[in-house]
Amino acid sequence: MDGTRYDVAVLGGGPAGAGLALALRRHADLRVALFERSTSERFHLGETLPPDSRRLLAQLGVWDAFARQGHLRSTGSCSRWGTSSLAYNDLLRSPWGTGWHLDRARFDRMLADEALRHGVDVHSGTAITRWQPLEGGGHRLFLPVEGDAPRGFVDVRFVVDATGRSAVFAASQGARRHTVDRTHGVCGTLPLHPGRGVDALSLVEACEDGWWYSARMPGDQVVFGLMGDRDSLHGLSPRDPEAWRARMERAKETRQRLEACDFRGVSLRAVSANVACLDRLHGEDWLAVGDAACTLDPLSSQGTSQALRSAPPAAEAVIRFLQGDTAALRLHEVRVRHQFQEHLRIREGYYRLERRWSAAPYWRNRQQSPTSLPFAAAPNPPSVGKNA
Repeated sequence: MDGTRYDVAVLGGGPAGAGLALALRRHADLRVALFERSTSERFHLGETLPPDSRRLLAQLGVWDAFARQGHLRSTGSCSRWGTSSLAYNDLLRSPWGTGWHLDRARFDRMLADEALRHGVDVHSGTAITRWQPLEGGGHRLFLPVEGDAPRGFVDVRFVVDATGRSAVFAASQGARRHTVDRTHGVCGTLPLHPGRGVDALSLVEACEDGWWYSARMPGDQVVFGLMGDRDSLHGLSPRDPEAWRARMERAKETRQRLEACDFRGVSLRAVSANVACLDRLHGEDWLAVGDAACTLDPLSSQGTSQALRSAPPAAEAVIRFLQGDTAALRLHEVRVRHQFQEHLRIREGYYRLERRWSAAPYWRNRQQSPTSLPFAAAPNPPSVGKNA
């Protein structure tokens, strides 16, 4: 691979990165490489696709491959939010049919396989951690070194940063993440007791400390989590399941649902769920997409679907830029910022609905969270080469 030239290198093989690579190949004759550093399964908090994702998957040319995977059907959601009674969102009447509870590891592998089938050079287990600008534009990306082998490299005209919340390439180019709201959670998965089951609805339940989430997942498992912030979850450690279960006792619906689960040997983990956006989404020859660009509130349940939804317009912007449209990236950034601002506006409305614990730290902090960004799209300074 040493010295291979690509038009576009996508760093990160999640739904945003793989989706964009697929869109590039389907709509332009470009040489595209996809680099994903991980080869292991990563934890995801209850990934669900809404029914209209069928249209997105078809647009990317992967609907048939997705349908063959047989992901668990999602019939909707229910919530106890702002009131003591449950509210239901029934998907059975959706013109698109039901949604899906994803096995994310299988879903990501499917996207990578489809990208490969469409002509993308896919490199899993390959962490690109060093690069330098090329004279005349583009970047040289240095490949990992194994043993005493010489360091290889590839040259690319354009880099897409789809590395998630770390946004490693964008950060190396001077972009900084502005955090609107700092939240995190204590989450995990539980197996169902033999012969027991839970319905296919996702459950969100507000509580004094924040909100609980639980959903049936493939493989007779239930994913769960308590989302809060530094003040509301102070002293709660993933290494102390009993403290977590004591808080669960105050969440009636969640407690009743998880009675069907086996808590023996439960392993918890802390997850970051900050709502944030980069102050620069692109440079002269790079673009940040997906969670690298903006991270949404997990309450919206839009992480994976939004990543897929962002892929075609981002790919169009990259194609137009490579064809000489110098305004394409800037206009794309304006659209992404507008969408993120709209997310903040809708999010504010949802948090204002819950007033039962208005004096509690978590809910008081949500009332004080900013609802607008402190910056606007602006001309970008020159790109700076840097080792990540």
